[in-house]
Amino acid sequence: MLGMAFGIVLLGVFGIRVMRAAYGGGRRVRAAQRRIGGRRRVFVEQLEATLKWARATRPIYKAWSGTRPFRVAGIVDEAEGCKSFYLVPVDGRPLPRFEPGQYLTFQLPIDLRQKPLVRCYSLSEHPREDYYRVTIKQVEAPVGKPDIPAGRGSGYFCEQVKLGATLDVQAPQGAFFLDPTNELPVVLVGSGIGITPILSMANSIVHERSPREVFVFAGFGNSREQPFREHLRELASHDKVQVDVSYSRPMPADRLGRDYEHRGRVDVARLREVLPSNNYCFYVCGPPGMMESLVPALREWGVPESHIRFEAFGPASVKGLSRGAGSDKIESEPCAVGFSSTETTCRWSGEYESLLEFAESQGVVLDYGCRAGNCGQCLVSVRHGKVVHVKKPGVPMGENECLTCIGLPQGDVELEA
Repeated sequence: MLGMAFGIVLLGVFGIRVMRAAYGGGRRVRAAQRRIGGRRRVFVEQLEATLKWARATRPIYKAWSGTRPFRVAGIVDEAEGCKSFYLVPVDGRPLPRFEPGQYLTFQLPIDLRQKPLVRCYSLSEHPREDYYRVTIKQVEAPVGKPDIPAGRGSGYFCEQVKLGATLDVQAPQGAFFLDPTNELPVVLVGSGIGITPILSMANSIVHERSPREVFVFAGFGNSREQPFREHLRELASHDKVQVDVSYSRPMPADRLGRDYEHRGRVDVARLREVLPSNNYCFYVCGPPGMMESLVPALREWGVPESHIRFEAFGPASVKGLSRGAGSDKIESEPCAVGFSSTETTCRWSGEYESLLEFAESQGVVLDYGCRAGNCGQCLVSVRHGKVVHVKKPGVPMGENECLTCIGLPQGDVELEA
């Protein structure tokens, strides 16, 4: 009996040890499985981000070819001369995702006797399946410069587009968007209507509950010219988001600390005053004047070129922006530029920033859309000679084709335009 009892005790002790070993081994297996699962999730997320980056940066990857009809389902007055247009697809199908910061290209029937006017406007909301939103400021003719016309596209939207109207829209595109492969904290800088792609980026980060730290710098003339006032305040209520609004021309009723945080323009001095360091990815969008000063100032501050992304609202060839620090300037010597549509040849002396600007100065009418080398509307054939681009074109091109909005002649050229 004693031996049997002793055997039972040994069996019980051995069983406990076996159970403990098995339980400990199970914990180790489960821990290893969690580590593997975590690594797999990180890998899948990185792969998805890389694929998104590849699709967004390659112009051949578009959600649909040609145009798609959209109905204007809502129009909201955001500020003086500034409206948001809510667009839903006529076919009712879910909308494909776009990258925050991209734009839509519209074909506008301004004059039924002529082909549609092509214009590009940034999406101002985070990606959704039910609607797209673009926010457009009406461009008036500059005071004292009667030779510069008002914006035809923005005027058409703000004055003629009504609820229920149908518009032909190309798929979202553009190379200015949040980099899904980069997890660094971000600084989003928008001035004037340049706030639209910046707002899309900020909304997307908040909507996706990203842990990234975000600083939003927004510049306007005053409260009357500022769109999305309440929405920017709401963004600032999120833990990871800080919003800094600058007014360059505040009205008497505008109050510092209530309506805006800084009097003046958004410049690198303001950024350095607010930011704890320059260790951020900077996304900048605004009019040429701000871009020409702020982007080079960021480089001088020591921000790496790979951490600066920008989009200019206005003429695409903002001086010095298309070339990074230390890059060689593209020279264009005096030469002859011929346009087949007018059977004229004009003398290029190098004072213009692009062939498009040069053609306009000579009274030659050329098609254009974004003026940034992205939409392809200004694509023409080069009959003779060579044209170089000041930045990488955002659309696929043939060997003997060029984009006049970012093209410069290299010797005598003749364009099929």
